[in-house]
Amino acid sequence: MTNIVDLPKGKKISGSEILQPAEDTHFVRHTYKSGNSTMKCNVPYCPNCSTNREKDTRQGGYREKWTATEEDYAITLKYIEDETGFYAVCSECGHDVRNHENKHDSYISVLLDDNAHDGPPLPEETLKDVVYKQGFLIIPYAEYERVRQKGTENGGQILPTTKIENSQFFISWDDYLTKMRAVPNVSVVGIPRIYWKCV
Repeated sequence: MTNIVDLPKGKKISGSEILQPAEDTHFVRHTYKSGNSTMKCNVPYCPNCSTNREKDTRQGGYREKWTATEEDYAITLKYIEDETGFYAVCSECGHDVRNHENKHDSYISVLLDDNAHDGPPLPEETLKDVVYKQGFLIIPYAEYERVRQKGTENGGQILPTTKIENSQFFISWDDYLTKMRAVPNVSVVGIPRIYWKCV
């Protein structure tokens, strides 16, 4: 026999039991292994008015704060309609979320391809004396450091590149810094081939 239950407005149901729904705060707490925690917003928010990002002095660009709070997120978007349909803008600063800005990327030093229209291509910085061995592009340590220093001085706004056997390889600034492996007792650095784009 089927039991029909009328569900009152604003309640939730589990089986045939009527329950009070949990309050939706639009945030989720993420706890690190260290015990520290940060808040993540699970609804759209204005990237211009929010303060959940900070300057990354080590790698250039911007990154998420390690310990963001609910107050760091500006949930100020409203939806308006034009001939293309509905879209979101900030009710405080007027930011149109359809307009991409590099400063809102995890790292502003993104690898641009031929189909990207996010802005001008990044200036290339050529790595010299690079060889390919066992799935790695091997770079002399001094050469790796030269390009790292130049990229840091330019806020990550360079595109490391090299040429091997008539093939041109590019790597994003973020991968250049984080995917490298120093080889013990040898003055070279290796970066796996999978992180390089061949043109």
